Amino acid sequence: MEMFLTDPTEIKSILLYTADEDAHPVGGQFWDTAATNYYILGVFDQGTQLYHNHVPSVGTFSGDMQFDLYGADLGWFEKGNWFAVEVTLGDGTKIKRLTSIGEPFIGSSESPSGQLGDHNADGKSKIDSILQGDSKSSGSEDQSPDQEDSGTAILDSWNTGDVDNGPTCSPILTISKPHMITYIDTYHWNYGQGTASGGSISLQNGDGETFGPWPVEAKSASGAANAWWIARPNVVIPEGNYIIIDSQPETWSQNSESPCGLAKVEGYPVQADPAAKDDKKEQSESKGTVRADIVIDGNCDNPIEILTSGCDAGLPDIPVELTFTYIPPAYYDATPDTLRETTDEKGMVYFKDVPAGSKFILKTKVKTMEKEQEGTMPDPASDVYFTFDYICKGSWPEEVRKAAEQNAGVDSEGRIHGIVTPVCGMEGVICSPECGLYPL
Repeated sequence: MEMFLTDPTEIKSILLYTADEDAHPVGGQFWDTAATNYYILGVFDQGTQLYHNHVPSVGTFSGDMQFDLYGADLGWFEKGNWFAVEVTLGDGTKIKRLTSIGEPFIGSSESPSGQLGDHNADGKSKIDSILQGDSKSSGSEDQSPDQEDSGTAILDSWNTGDVDNGPTCSPILTISKPHMITYIDTYHWNYGQGTASGGSISLQNGDGETFGPWPVEAKSASGAANAWWIARPNVVIPEGNYIIIDSQPETWSQNSESPCGLAKVEGYPVQADPAAKDDKKEQSESKGTVRADIVIDGNCDNPIEILTSGCDAGLPDIPVELTFTYIPPAYYDATPDTLRETTDEKGMVYFKDVPAGSKFILKTKVKTMEKEQEGTMPDPASDVYFTFDYICKGSWPEEVRKAAEQNAGVDSEGRIHGIVTPVCGMEGVICSPECGLYPL
C-alpha cells in the first residue's frame, strides 16, 4: 500500500476486508490493526514490523510511504478475489481503496491529500459516494442502456456531517403518481458500534396504511458492522405523502442537516394502479445459508506466525442453535421451528435452506458463557454471516489509554514508542469476561 502525506499525519488504523467489485463487504473476512474482534493485520515499513498485536494507532507519518500488509490466509487470497483497504486517519477521515488479487492497482496510488482509490468527478471514492448518498455512484446512472432501470432518487437526506442517534422526526416522501419503489436505505453508525443485525424498513401514508415491513440487507459502513441497511421492496405504492419507518430508530443516524434521519429512496413512476391489484404480497421462493463462526484465541510461537497464520482460531464440536422467530407462511409447514448444528474443525457451522424473509435467533455456549444474536434472511435470500467472539481481550483503564495515546509517537529511526498493547495478565490491564474461560 502506497501513500503520500504532505504533512505529519497520524494513521489510527488500517482495515483490510473481502469485498465485491463495488467495495461492499462480502464473505465476512476482516483484518484490522486496531479492532481486536477482527484478525490482526500486520504492517511492515521498509522491512520493519511496526507492532505484534492490535494497537490503538499505527503511528504518525509523512511523505512517500510504502507498507507491506499481511493477513492470516483463510483461503481468500486467490487470484481474482476483490479486497478493500480502509485507512482511518487521526482526525477520523477514512480513505478507502479497492483492488483485486493478481491485478495491478486501479488508478493513481498517490495524491497530495493522501487519498487512495477510484474517484469520481467530485474526488470521492465510489464507496464513499454510495455511503454519502451520491446518486451518481449508487448504480442508477452507471447502468448500460440494456440494464433494467432501478429508478432514480426520489428522496435523499444523506450528508457528510457528523451524526448522532435518534431522529426527532421521520423523512417525508411525496409522490404525485404511483411509483415502483426499488430501493430504500438508512444509516445506523451508532457511534461506531453499528447494529447486531439488520432489521426492517416500512413506508406509511397519511391514512396510516403501511407498506412493508421489508427485511434489510445489513452491510458494514465506516468501520461499523451492519450500519448500512438496504431494502429492495420492488413494490408499487399509490400517490401521496409517506414517512419512512425504521425498526431501530434508537440507532438510526441523524444530524442538524437531516434531523429526521439519513435515508434514501429510489424508484420510478408507473401507470398501474396498485389498488386494482391483489393486495397479497408475493413471497420470494429463494433460500439462503446462515454461517456462524466461533472464534477463540489460538496458539502462536512467534510474532511472524501471528502475521502469516493468525493466532485466532475456531472452536470445533460446539452446538449452535437457530430458532425461528418468524417463518413466512409459504414455508411454515415445511420448516422446523429450531435447527441444530455443531461447529466443524474450523469452528464454523452452516444452516442451509433458510427461507427468504424469515427471522431467527442464533444461540451457542462455550463452557458457562452463552451468547446469542438475532438475524434476518434477506429477500431474495443470500448467504449471511455471524461471528461469536470468545477471544480473551485486554484493555487499559480509560485514563491510562488516553495518556498513552498522547505520548505516542515515532522516533527518528521510525520506531513507534509510547504504545503498549494491553494483554490480559499484565499489571493494570482489564480482562474481558471471556478470559475466564481459558484454558479451553
